[in-house]
Amino acid sequence: ASKRVRATDTPCIVQMQQMLRGREGVLSLAQGIVHWPPPEAALAAGVAAMGERSTSLYGPDDGLPELRAALKEKLRVENGIDGGEVMVTAGANQAYTNVVLSLLDAGDAAALFRPYYFNHLMALQMTGSQLDLWLPPSLPDLQPDIGALRAELEARARGDRPPLRMLTLVNPGNATGASRLCASHGVWLVADSRQEHFSARVMSGSCPARVLQCVSGEHVINVFSFSKAFGMMGWRVGYVSFPAALAPEMLKVQDTIAICPSIASQ
Repeated sequence: ASKRVRATDTPCIVQMQQMLRGREGVLSLAQGIVHWPPPEAALAAGVAAMGERSTSLYGPDDGLPELRAALKEKLRVENGIDGGEVMVTAGANQAYTNVVLSLLDAGDAAALFRPYYFNHLMALQMTGSQLDLWLPPSLPDLQPDIGALRAELEARARGDRPPLRMLTLVNPGNATGASRLCASHGVWLVADSRQEHFSARVMSGSCPARVLQCVSGEHVINVFSFSKAFGMMGWRVGYVSFPAALAPEMLKVQDTIAICPSIASQ
């Protein structure tokens, strides 16, 4: 095995599944899985799609045009993202891996805030990125500490450490502040919003038309998923919104890994 893969963490969900195999009466809180099924309309469309010849053919690398158009409208109305490109992927994990491969060279510095998503760390480890920055959360709410980020970026601007190439936020709470800092220091900001429908405002019913106001810009990438709120974990469909200038590189990665997302799932 390669040194990069050997040095990559073992997925903790798999470890927990192995530990619990054969045990009874154990409730696992290790994975974010909803208890409800997919929407009935999605189930019906999936059944109908299996009888169509086009379902068994290759599709466009970046996803079916009608789905991408619908996602762009959703991003505009619900997330405040207008413009850029959208790519459909085999879940949000593949979307993030596509981004890492498109943006980072081996040894480039990347940053995560604690608490982080383990597959983000694994993608960075596997691609040879230099994860030399673990930013602390702001207690007690565990939101990203923007003050710590500002201090770190200013120190790197003085030449104290190599420049930061990419910062990842999970379900960001203060994405606007982080976005401004990243823009001023030439850092890519990747916002993973797969939990967008589970914010306190959404769950309480007090949310306005826009479920999650996302940041956007020529340095910002937003990752989303159908696995959480829609209960479509096994369908493996996610999507990523990114600046149009990055499209040629993202397509190279997509074509190499998946060629195209599952037609039936789309």
